[in-house]
Amino acid sequence: MLKKLASFTGWLLVLTLSLIFCFTFGLWLNWHTPAIILFWLMLLLLSSVLSGACYALKNLLCGKKGHRWLEKYRLSRREYVLLTHWKRGANIIKRIRRQQSPLPWYVLIGNRCGKSTLLASAGVPHFDDENSDIIAAPTRTLHWWFFRHLCVLDLSSNFLSGDAAMRQAWRKLMRWCMRLPAPTGIIVAMPIGALMSNDLSALHVLMRQHRALIEPLIHRYGEGISLSVLVTQCDNFPGFSLWCRQLSDAQRQQPLGYCWPTPPHIDGQDEQALHPLFSAIKTGMARTRLSMGRPSALSEQDYAMVLDFPDTFATLESKLRYALASLCEPNAYFSHTRLNSIWFCASEPHQDNLTRREGVFIHKLLSGHLRELSLHQGIQRWYQRPRAKFACSLLSALCAIWIVYSAWLTFGRLQPDVAQMSADNLADFLAHDERYSSLSLAYLPFQPLLNKQHRQAEWQLLSLPSLPRLITPTTASFRQRFMAAPARQQREMILQLTHAILVWQKMRRHTTLDALHNVVPIAIPLQQRDYPATLSPLTVMALERGYIRRPEGAIWLQRARNLLEGLVNQDQTLSWLLAADSRFPDLQAARFWPALPDNLALNGRWTQAGQTTLSSWMSQIENAVGHPVALFHQAAITSTAQRQDAWKLYLIDLAAHLQAMTPATMPLSRLVALGQNQSQAMQFVAHCLQELQDIPGTQAQPWLLTLRQLHQLALDSQSAGLLHRVSKVDQQVRRSFIAWLKKMPSPATKNRMQADNHVWLQWLNARNSAVAEAVAQGKLSPDLTRGLFNPQQQAATANPLSTLLPALVTLQEQLTPQNTDAGIAAVWQLYQDDAHHLLGHAMAQSACWLNSQWKSTVIWPLNNSSTLHSYEEQQTQSKVLVNAFLLGPAKAFLVNGTDGQTAADYAGMPFPLSASFIDFLRHASSPEMMQDVPQRPSTLTSDRRTLLQGQRDALIAERSALENARWGITVSSLPATVPGGASVLPIGTALTLHCQKGDQQLSSMNFADQQNFDWQPGHCSGVSLKVFFPDFTASYQLVGDNAWPYFLRHLSNGEMRLDSDEFFDNAALLHQLRIENILVRFTLSSPQQLESAWRHWREISRKIAAVDAQIAGLDSDAETVTFNPLSALPEDIAQCQ
Repeated sequence: MLKKLASFTGWLLVLTLSLIFCFTFGLWLNWHTPAIILFWLMLLLLSSVLSGACYALKNLLCGKKGHRWLEKYRLSRREYVLLTHWKRGANIIKRIRRQQSPLPWYVLIGNRCGKSTLLASAGVPHFDDENSDIIAAPTRTLHWWFFRHLCVLDLSSNFLSGDAAMRQAWRKLMRWCMRLPAPTGIIVAMPIGALMSNDLSALHVLMRQHRALIEPLIHRYGEGISLSVLVTQCDNFPGFSLWCRQLSDAQRQQPLGYCWPTPPHIDGQDEQALHPLFSAIKTGMARTRLSMGRPSALSEQDYAMVLDFPDTFATLESKLRYALASLCEPNAYFSHTRLNSIWFCASEPHQDNLTRREGVFIHKLLSGHLRELSLHQGIQRWYQRPRAKFACSLLSALCAIWIVYSAWLTFGRLQPDVAQMSADNLADFLAHDERYSSLSLAYLPFQPLLNKQHRQAEWQLLSLPSLPRLITPTTASFRQRFMAAPARQQREMILQLTHAILVWQKMRRHTTLDALHNVVPIAIPLQQRDYPATLSPLTVMALERGYIRRPEGAIWLQRARNLLEGLVNQDQTLSWLLAADSRFPDLQAARFWPALPDNLALNGRWTQAGQTTLSSWMSQIENAVGHPVALFHQAAITSTAQRQDAWKLYLIDLAAHLQAMTPATMPLSRLVALGQNQSQAMQFVAHCLQELQDIPGTQAQPWLLTLRQLHQLALDSQSAGLLHRVSKVDQQVRRSFIAWLKKMPSPATKNRMQADNHVWLQWLNARNSAVAEAVAQGKLSPDLTRGLFNPQQQAATANPLSTLLPALVTLQEQLTPQNTDAGIAAVWQLYQDDAHHLLGHAMAQSACWLNSQWKSTVIWPLNNSSTLHSYEEQQTQSKVLVNAFLLGPAKAFLVNGTDGQTAADYAGMPFPLSASFIDFLRHASSPEMMQDVPQRPSTLTSDRRTLLQGQRDALIAERSALENARWGITVSSLPATVPGGASVLPIGTALTLHCQKGDQQLSSMNFADQQNFDWQPGHCSGVSLKVFFPDFTASYQLVGDNAWPYFLRHLSNGEMRLDSDEFFDNAALLHQLRIENILVRFTLSSPQQLESAWRHWREISRKIAAVDAQIAGLDSDAETVTFNPLSALPEDIAQCQ
C-alpha cells in the first residue's frame, strides 16, 4: 500500500512540476492559457512516448523476444568466421582496385560437385597465403582464390542446404558483396551425375536452389553480370577418362565448352537452344579423334568407346537444356539473366600420386579464358545493350530536335541591325531580350550567341553621347537645396535619394529592365548623366543601369550612400520624417462625431497607418545606407511613449469638446447601436484600442490600461456565461501565478474582479434600461426626464437616467480610485458620452413636448382671441396664460437663478430652452412666481416691513412726546472782547435761537443782560451770534437740530472763543484788522436737563433712521414686474432638434 502511495505521490509531483514549468515558460513567452495547456499535454505525450520507447527497447534488448529479433542483425560464430574470411579477400580486391586496374572476380557456387577440388587441382598459380593445393579440403564457408588475372570466390555448398542460419548468413554475404565492385560473373557448378540421372525433378529442384541463391545478385546488377555453367566430375561419364588419356597435356589444359557471342534465349521448349554448344564440341572431338589415329595400347572395346564418345557425350544435350531452363528461365519470382558460357571439366587422380588430383580442361579456363571473357564483357558497355541503344537513339533524336527547335527560336531573337537601332529601340530590345531566362532550356545551346548580342546592344546604347556629371558638385547642390527646403520637402528629397540608391542597387544585381521600368524613375537631379530630353524613361533607366555597373558607378553609389547618411543624421529631432503627409491622414473626430469640428484631429503619424509608413521609410533608408541608423533606433525606443502621449492629449481635447455638445434627439438606429455597445464613443474606443494593440501591457500608460480594462469588461459581459467564467478563472490563475513567481503576496483578484463586474453590470443595466425606455417611447412626453430636475417629484416608476451617471461614478471609483490623471479622466469622459447622449435625447424629447405645450396653451388661444378682444384684454389674457403655463407644464424645467428664472439643469446639462424665452421670463415675470405664497421672498419681505413699520410708529410717538415738551434756560450776557487786544474792539452782541414758533433773542451792548430761551427738540433749527463792532457786524451761525445743544455745550465754562475764519462773510475784514479770535461770554442756568433731553431725542431719531433704512432696503429689493407687449412672446420656447 505504501509503495502504491509513494508511486502515486511521485507521479503527482512530476505532473505538478511539469505544469509549473510549462506555465512559467508560457507566461515568459506571453502565451495564452490554452496554448500552455496544449504544450503541457504535448510534453506529457512526448514523455510517455519516449518512456514507452525506452521501456520497449529495454525489453527488446534484454528480453527473449528481443534476443530472437536481434538474432537477425547480430553475428553468430559462423557469421563472424564468414565475415573474417570475407574481409580478407575484400580488402585485397579493394587494394588492387586502388593501386591498379580492377581485378575481375567471379562467384562460384555448387552443391558438393567438387568445385573446390577442381580449383585446387587446376595447376594455376595462387597468389594468396593459402597456396597449398596438395590436399583439397571441402569449403566450409567461403574461400578466396586469387590467380594472376582472376579471383574466384568459392562458396560453400552449405548455403544450398536450406538451413535458416545459412540463409541468414547468405543474405548478409550478399549485402557484403554489394559493397564491392560488381562481380564479373557467376559460375554455377553442377555435377555431371545430375545430368546422367533420370530424376528430372531432382535436377529441377537443384537448379532452382542455385537460382534462388544467386537471385539477389542478378536482381541487383541485372544483365550487367554474366552467368556461366561449369559441369564438373565429367570423369564419371563413361569414356571421358579414356578419352582424356588419349589427349596431350596441352589439349588437356584447353577449355572444353562454348561461349555465346550473343546470350541465347533459354526456353525449355526450344530444342535448338544448345545446338551450337554440342555441335562445336562434337566437331572438335571429331577432329581430335582423327589426330589420334589408333593407339596401339587400346583394346577393341576401348577403341570402340573412344570412337563412339562424341556421339555418346551429345546425349547430355536434352537434360542440360532442361537444367538450364530451370536455372535461367524467368518467371514471376526470378528476373531475366544472361547465360554466357558452358564448360565441362574434371579432376582425375594423378598417376604417380593417387592422393593428388589433376584438373582437366580447367587450366586455360582459369588462366586466360575467363579473363578474356571479362575484358570482352567490359568493352560491351551499358549503351551497347539493345535497350540502351534504343534509349541512346531516342535521346539523340530528342537532342537533335531540341537543338533545331532552339535554333529556330534563337533565330527569332537575333537582330542583325542592332548597330543601326536608335536609343529607344535599343532599350526596348534589351527589355524584350531580358524577358527570356538565361537558363531556359529552349535557348541553352545558343545562349552564348544571345549573350553576345545582348552585350553588343548594351555597348551600343552606352556609346550614345551624354554629358557626365561630377559626383562632388552634384551632392553639394543636392545638400544645399535640402538645407533650404522645409521639413516636408526635405523628407521627399531624402526619399528620392533613398529610392535612387535602392534602384541602383537593383541595377547592380542585374535586375531586368522590365522590373526596373515598373518602379518610379530616378529623379533627374540624382541621375549620373545629363541625358537628352527626347529619350524615353526606359532608355534612361537602361543607361543608368549600364553606367552604375561600371567601376565609377560603384563610387557614385557609395558617395550617394554617404550623402544620404549625412542628411539623415543632420537633424537629431527627425523633423523631416515626422512632418505631416497625405499618405497618413489625420484621424478626425468628425469621423465618429459628425457634429465636432474638422480641426479636432490626431496627427496621422501616430496612427497605425502612419507608424507603418514611417517604419517603411526608415527600413528603406537603412537598406539604402547599408546598416542600421542610430537615430531610427532611438526613435523606435521612444515611439511607444510618444504615441501614447499624443493619443492622451487627443483624448483630453476630445473630451473637452464632447462636454460642450448640446442636447439633441437621437434616431432609433443610434439608440439601438448604443444599446449594443456600438455607439459613437464605443466605436472610437474600439478604433483606439485597435490602433494601439501593438503596445505591450508592460509599456502601456495608466489611461490605456484603464481603457483596455473597460473594453475587456464590455467583451466579458457580451460573452457566454460559461466562457466568461472560464476567462475570469484563467485571468485569476495567471495573475496569482505571476505574483507567486515574483514572490509577491497574491492580490485578492477574485474579489476585485467580482466587484468590477458587479459595478460594470450596474452601469450596463442602467444604460440598457435608459435605452429601452427611450426606444419604447411613442408620442412626445416629458416621461424621459421625470424626476431629474425635481427629485421630490413623485413618479410611478423610477427614471433610469437618475441612476445612470451615479452608476458610472461608482464604476470609476471602483476601477480608478483617487486617480487624478488627465488621460484617465478623458477615458471616463468617453464613457460618459453615452450617458450624456441619452440624457440629451431625453431633454430634447421633453423640450419638444414643452414647445408643443407652449403653442397649444399660449400661442393658439391668443391667436383665436385676437379679433374678439382689445389689446389690453389680450395682454391681460396673455399674462394669465403665461402664468398658467409657467406654473403648469414649464414649472419642472425652470429654476430661479441669480439673474432671474433660467432653465433647469441635470448633471451640468441645462434644459434646452431658447434664449428668447429665458429673456422673456426675466422681463415678464418674477422669479418668486414659480413658488407658493408662503415660500415667496416677497411674502417674507412684507412680513419684515410690517414689523419694522410698527417699530417706527412707536419710536415716532415717543419722539413726538419729547418734541411737545419745552426745555427752558436763562442766558446772561457778559462783555465780548478780542484776546490780546486789537485796534477795534466789540461793542455788543446779539444771540438768537431760531424755532418754528418764532425767534428768541438776547441783545447786549456789553452789559449784563439776561434772557429766557425755550427749546423744543426737532422744532429749533439754528442759532446765530452777532458781534457788533463800531463800523461793522460779524455774524456766526449754527444750523441743525443740534445747534442749540452744541452752542450751550461749548458755553459750559461761561465763555466761547471763536476764530475769525468762523465768521465766513467777515473773515477777511477781521484778518485785515489783525483780529484772530473773538471771545464771547455768557452764563447759563442748569443746562443739564436740556442736554439729557437732547440726547434722548437724538437716540430716538437714530433708531427711526435705522428702521427707515431697513424699510427702504426692503422696498428697493422688491422688483417691479412690467409685463412685456404681445410682440415679445416667443414663437418657440425650446431648442427642439
